[in-house]
Amino acid sequence: MNRRISLEGLSNFRDLGGYATTGGQTVKWHRIFRSDTLAGLTDNDIRTVENLGIAAACDLRYGDERVNEPSRLLDHPSIEVMELGFDQRPGESFLDSLQSFQEAADAARTYLIDNYRQYPFMYAKAYRRIFDRLLADDRIVIHCTAGKDRAGMASAMVLTALGVSKGVVLSDYLLTNEYWDRGGRERPDMDADTVAMIFAAREEYFDAAFAGIGERYESLDEYLTAEVGLTATDRARLREMYLE
Repeated sequence: MNRRISLEGLSNFRDLGGYATTGGQTVKWHRIFRSDTLAGLTDNDIRTVENLGIAAACDLRYGDERVNEPSRLLDHPSIEVMELGFDQRPGESFLDSLQSFQEAADAARTYLIDNYRQYPFMYAKAYRRIFDRLLADDRIVIHCTAGKDRAGMASAMVLTALGVSKGVVLSDYLLTNEYWDRGGRERPDMDADTVAMIFAAREEYFDAAFAGIGERYESLDEYLTAEVGLTATDRARLREMYLE
């Protein structure tokens, strides 16, 4: 099956099905999706999303992003937009504050590694709400602006809870580099190295998130239980529901 779902207004909308787990099963297709911003959905795209049976759009963007690029699914009669991102940015956006300066690429890399290290804890409550929708047997799409960082790590937590190996989860995370069209979001005065650090999905960013978990917990299961509130019973039920 095609992992990438072709849409007119989005480039990084894809299915999380088909991935193998360490237990020899696979994630069911057409149940869990991830995407870039849904502000770009066309009317035809909305019909496609409706036909996928999606019941909830889990929006991890900040408040200003939601205001500046409103989701096309707001007020949709059958798809709930769940605003799971912070209303206020936890800190100044690197992209907003960036000036052209020497070592900008290194500064961007440090900024993003620090962010990724914090994501599993900053967004633990959001992850719990995502899992609640899955436990309710709802088809969902998880998204942020690019579908790379916040949506990337939320998707990683879902796949990890289902028993997909870290290496396979990483391969899914890196697909953003193949699919996402930045649409001119980079600034014209940015050098190529800085653009690459800000707009690419990078293995070192992904690893930083899992390293952050490893600093506090002995296992991912322990993290999911203690930080996200996902019990062993929840995980077993999720695997029963979403694996085949």
